[in-house]
Amino acid sequence: MIRFIPHEINNVIGIKAVENDAESGFCAFEINGFEMVFLTVDCNDDVITEGLARAAMNYAANRYAYIAKIEKNIASPAFLRLGFSGEDILSVEIPVALTSGCTCGH
Repeated sequence: MIRFIPHEINNVIGIKAVENDAESGFCAFEINGFEMVFLTVDCNDDVITEGLARAAMNYAANRYAYIAKIEKNIASPAFLRLGFSGEDILSVEIPVALTSGCTCGH
């Protein structure tokens, strides 16, 4: 089972994906008012990346964020499946992304 564990340091929130006590991915983001911005995404598995993105957006939504943003150069196909769109900065309304169906095939 994969667990998504949040932690916060100096207004930067991190979500760590842990499977069988081994870290399998990580993302970091900031919340600025009603927006959250992904700063880094480090994961080699697209399904786990989608889980990280969903966990991060859920965390941010619980703190009143409504829009999620990520730079195109760090976005993976998982973010596109969640509905992120745009030119250099991709964005999505968090409720829309979180209510989209799971695309992991399970």
